[in-house]
Amino acid sequence: MTVGATTRQGLWDGLFERLEVARNLHARAKWSSAEADFRGLLADLETEDADELGPEERQQWTELVVRSYLGLSNPVYALYGSLDRALALCDQAAEIERASPDPRMASLVHVQRGVLHSRAGQPLRALGDLTRALREPGLVDHRDLATTFLNRGAVHSELGDFSQALRDYEAALNHAEALGHAQFVAFSLHNVGYALYTLGDLPVALDSMERAVAADPNWDDGIPELGRAEVLFESGLLADAERLLDDAASRLSHAALRLEHAEAEWFRARALLGLHRFDEARAQAARARRRFERAGQRSMAALAGVLELEAQLIEASRAPTRPDRATTRRRARQALAVAAIGDEAGPTLGYHPGHSARFVAARWFVLGSELDAARDVLSTLPRVLPRAPLTVRIQHYTAQAELAFASGNRARGVRAVRAGLSLLADHRSRLGAVESVTAAAAHGVDLTRLDVEAAARTGRPSALFDAVERGRATFAGTGRVTPPEDPEAAALLTEARGLLAKARELGPAEARERERLTRRAGRIQDEVRERSWRHAGNAGAVQRPVTTQELRSVLARHAGTSPVVANYLVIDDVVRCVRVDARGVAAYDMGPAADVTESVRRLAADFGMAANELIPAPLRAAAQASAERNLKRLDDLLLAPLRADGDLYVVGREPLLSVPWSALPSRSGLRTAVNSYVARGRTDARPSGKRRLLAAAGPGVPHGAAEARAVGEQWAGATVLTGDDAVTERVRTALATHDVVHLATHGQHDADNPLFASIDLADGPLFAHELDGTPLPGSVVILSSCEVGGSTQVLGGELLGLTSVLLRLGARAVIASVAKLSDELAARVMPRLHAHLRETDDPEAALAAALADVAQPVPLVCFSSVEGLSAD
Repeated sequence: MTVGATTRQGLWDGLFERLEVARNLHARAKWSSAEADFRGLLADLETEDADELGPEERQQWTELVVRSYLGLSNPVYALYGSLDRALALCDQAAEIERASPDPRMASLVHVQRGVLHSRAGQPLRALGDLTRALREPGLVDHRDLATTFLNRGAVHSELGDFSQALRDYEAALNHAEALGHAQFVAFSLHNVGYALYTLGDLPVALDSMERAVAADPNWDDGIPELGRAEVLFESGLLADAERLLDDAASRLSHAALRLEHAEAEWFRARALLGLHRFDEARAQAARARRRFERAGQRSMAALAGVLELEAQLIEASRAPTRPDRATTRRRARQALAVAAIGDEAGPTLGYHPGHSARFVAARWFVLGSELDAARDVLSTLPRVLPRAPLTVRIQHYTAQAELAFASGNRARGVRAVRAGLSLLADHRSRLGAVESVTAAAAHGVDLTRLDVEAAARTGRPSALFDAVERGRATFAGTGRVTPPEDPEAAALLTEARGLLAKARELGPAEARERERLTRRAGRIQDEVRERSWRHAGNAGAVQRPVTTQELRSVLARHAGTSPVVANYLVIDDVVRCVRVDARGVAAYDMGPAADVTESVRRLAADFGMAANELIPAPLRAAAQASAERNLKRLDDLLLAPLRADGDLYVVGREPLLSVPWSALPSRSGLRTAVNSYVARGRTDARPSGKRRLLAAAGPGVPHGAAEARAVGEQWAGATVLTGDDAVTERVRTALATHDVVHLATHGQHDADNPLFASIDLADGPLFAHELDGTPLPGSVVILSSCEVGGSTQVLGGELLGLTSVLLRLGARAVIASVAKLSDELAARVMPRLHAHLRETDDPEAALAAALADVAQPVPLVCFSSVEGLSAD
C-alpha cells in the first residue's frame, strides 16, 4: 500500500470508509460486490507490517482486519453455503483480536459466530454466542449493538420466544435511531413489525413495516415484501399475500438470500393452498422443502413436507370420490415419518413440525375411516397449543372435530368447532377494516365446512341451520366502531375522486386519456386499501350465532304475518334450504346450484336490455318477457316448495343474493328481506318524533333531480341536494346523521375491489371504502342506482359491497337494485316507496307496496334482517 503525500491518518480514514462501503453492500445483500470489497480491503491491509505500527495505528489496523474478516464471512456463507468456510474466517479474526487490548473485537467475533450459527439452523448455539457478546463489556458502538440485538431477536423468534424478540428489536431500534442510520432504522422497524405479527397485533405490525419502507425506500432485497405478505396471510388476505410473495421470492432469489427465498416459497404454498390451487401449492412446497434441506434447515424442511401432504389431503377430501384405504394409509404414514423428523429437528418460528405433521396424519386416517389410528395419533399431542400460530391452533381443532364427527360423537365435534371459531372471533376483534374482518373468514373454511357437512348427515334441519349460522356469525357485524383519523387516506381518495370525475367528462374521442386517468385512480385506490389494513381493531363484540330455538321464539311474536326464514346454502353443488317458522323447521333440496346461477345470469342480461332506452322498444319488450319467465323459474326453484305466504326473510350467499326476491311472482305485495346471515341488533322499536331525510341526485341521471325533489316532498323538513350541491362530503355526513337517506345516482359494483363500489355525485364517486368505520344511526338507505346492490363473495364465503358495508356499519335496512334499473322506472317507484315508508317506518312493507301494481318487474331488494333478535 503506497501512501505518497497522503497523511497516515487520512489513509486510515480512507480504509474505514471502504469498510463502511463493504458493510453497506452486505446490508443490502449485494453479496458478490461485498465479497470483492472485503477481500480487496484485506489485501491492502496485509501490505502493512503490524509490528511496525504505533499503538494507535495498530489498534486501527486490528479493528479493520477483524471487521473485514467477519464481514467477509457473510457473503462467503451466502454465496457458497459453507458454514465451515465462514467460521474459518471468524477464527482468523479471533486470532488477530487476541493480540488486541480492545474488548470490542472479542465481542464482535461472538456476534458473527452467532449470526452464522443462526443462518445454519443452529439457534441455541447462536443464542449463546449473541448473549455472551451482549454480556461482555466490549459492545459500545450503536451500530454493533443494533446489529447484535437484531440478530438475537431473530434467534428468539426462531425459538418461538416472540415477546423477548420484540424487546430485542425495540432495543435495536433505539440504537439505530441514535446512530441515525436509515438502513438500520428500517431493519429494526421491520423486525418490530414482524414480532408484533407473531404476537397477533397484525394492523400495528403492518404499520411498523410500512414505516420501515418509508425509512429506507431503497431497500429492495425482498425482505420487506416477505414480511408484509406473511402478515397479510395471517389476516386472511390470501390473494394479496400470494401476489406479494411471488414478487418477494423473485427479489430474494436475485439477492441470493437462500433461506428467506425458501421461506417465501413456503408461505406462498400456504397461500396457494388456501386459494384451493392445490397442484401449485404442492409444487411450491416441494421446492421450498428442497431449498431448506440444502441449507440444513431441517425444521423448516419438515414443515414444507407437511404442507405437501396437506395439499394432497384437502384436495382428496373435496374430491367426488374418496381415495382407497391403501392410499390414505400410505399418506398418513408419510406424515408420521415427517413428524419424527420434525420432532428431532425441533420447533421454529413458533411452529412445531411434529405437531403439524400429526394433524395431517390423523386427518388422512379419518379420510380412510381408520378412526382408532387417528385417535392414537391425536392422543400424543398436547390438549392445547397456546403459543402456536393461529393457523396451527385452528388446524388442531379441525382435526379434533373431524375425528369426533366421524366417530359419531357430535357433541365433542361441535365443542371443537366452537373452540376454533372462538379463536377466529378473537382474531377478528383485533382487525379494524371491514375488508380485514371479512377476509379473516378464510382461516375457518375447513372448520365450518366440516361442521355443516356433519350437521347435514344428521338429517336434522335444526342442526344444519345452527351449523351454518355458527360459521356465518363469527364474521358478521361491524368493522371498526370508530373511524380512524387518516387525513392522508382522505387526501388520496379526494385525488382519486377528482381523476374519475375528470374521466367521466371525457368524450369517446378521448378514450385513451380516460383510460389513463382511470388506471391512475385505481393505483391510488389500491394504496388507500392497503392503508386501511393498518388500522387497529375496534370491531366490538363478535355476534353470538342465532339458534333455531331462539329464532322460532322471535318469529312466534310475529305470528300474525306468518313469517318464514329461508336459510339457503350450497352442499355438493346442490342448493339446500332450511325453512324456519314459529311451528317448526324443515330442510329442502332445491336443485343444482348451476341451474340457479344460470337463471340469475340470464335474468341480469334481461334486466340490462330492458333498462337500456337506446334499444328498440320491441327488443326491450322481449327482454322484459324473458325476465318474467326467468323470475317464474327462480320462483319455482327457490320458493314454491317452501309455501311462504307471509313475511319472508331470505338468508344466503351468492348466487342467492343476486336474485331480485321482491320481483318473484309469489312475493308480490309481501314483505321480503334479504341478508347474508341471520343478524342481530334490529328491534321492533319505531323512532319517535321527527325523522331526518336527505335526498340527493347525482349527475347523468335524466330524472334524478325530479326524483329527489318528489321524494323530499314526502317528508317534512327534508334536505334535497341536486346539481353542484350533491357532493360527497354532504352525503357522507348525512349517512351518519339522518334517519332516511335516498340517493338517486348512478353507481357501480366493483367485483374485483368491492370496497370501491361507488355512487356518482357532483364531485365524483363516493366509495364504500370511505364509509368504513362510520357508525350509522339505524337508518334506512335507499340506493336508486343501477346494480349498486351487488356484492362479491370473498374467500371464506363472506360478502363485500356497498350494501354489506352499510349494514355492517349500522343501517337498519338498505334498499338497492341487484340488476339494471332504468332511471324512468326508479323515478316512478321511489316517491311511492317513501310515502309508505313515512307512514309505516317499515322498509320491507314500503317496498312491497310500492312494487305491488307496477306492470314490469323491478329488481329492487330490501337488505335487512329479522326484527327482535337482541344484540349481545
